[in-house]
Amino acid sequence: MIPHRRITTKNSMGWSSNTLNELSEMFVDFCKPGHTVLDIGAAMGVASLPALAAGAIVHANDASAEHLKQLATLVPEESKQRLILHPGRFPKDLKLPPDSIDAVHASNVFHFLTGRQLELGALLLHRILRPQGRLFVIAATPYMAPFSSFIPEFESSQSQWPGWIENTRRVSQHRLLDQLPKSILLLDDRVLRRVFADTGFIVEKCWMFRRRDLPQSIHWDGRENVALIAHKA
Repeated sequence: MIPHRRITTKNSMGWSSNTLNELSEMFVDFCKPGHTVLDIGAAMGVASLPALAAGAIVHANDASAEHLKQLATLVPEESKQRLILHPGRFPKDLKLPPDSIDAVHASNVFHFLTGRQLELGALLLHRILRPQGRLFVIAATPYMAPFSSFIPEFESSQSQWPGWIENTRRVSQHRLLDQLPKSILLLDDRVLRRVFADTGFIVEKCWMFRRRDLPQSIHWDGRENVALIAHKA
């Protein structure tokens, strides 16, 4: 077994990993030779590389062009022609044809969007996925140690986006916040399910859990992450 290691991103968007989380494993298992897939927030390729190894054509998107350049150096020569790089911010910078993608993977990306950006991103993904194409999402919830003081505010909010925090330093001084943007959109199963169901996705499963590679300093009550699997009808 490969020892787990966190890799700090170069654009203050948290950290990447050298091992697959549970949701990312499901995405890789779905990938088959001939599939065309999209990895949003690919970073250095923790999911893109095994998707390529499974035979898929991989569109890798990341806000950091430097991350993608590093990913490209890790791809075996025989797989390089199946990797297409898309530097830029999701959703505004991603351009793909309608009905062109068999599966989308978005690990620890959507909580860095605003509510409006998440809605626009869901619409974009619905457009580019082929019928029966699958969506695999994992994101952060308020139920983690750095945001524990925010939980009562989150649970009592009547806002459409109860997890939006304009300035994370208002609710926490946790040391790991230095690796995150100033603002964040914490999500739960209710909000995430609503966004994608309202866009026309068939939500197969949406649940909260603690992913196995989560740093112990972030542990709270076992609901630290939210995952969603959905498909386009």
